[in-house]
Amino acid sequence: MPLYYFDVRNADGLHRDEVGDHFDSLDEAIDIAQSLLPDLASRKLSDGDWHDLSCDVRDDAGRVVYQVELTYRGTRMPVRPASRPAW
Repeated sequence: MPLYYFDVRNADGLHRDEVGDHFDSLDEAIDIAQSLLPDLASRKLSDGDWHDLSCDVRDDAGRVVYQVELTYRGTRMPVRPASRPAW
């Protein structure tokens, strides 16, 4: 089974996968990479309301064989007083 590594970038920098995981195919590794970023974005991250995340999938030769990026943006809207009906 091929070995793939998942290097993740976020506001804290690059987190290089030094262990890797075995998968039956690249498609299986891609599925993992695609599900990894939304999971990370759902946690409270250190960069506030804007999260840029990416993951490079490397093969056992060190070649990047897939890249995925996710941008999460949350915007707090100003609270305005409710208007009263005009009757």
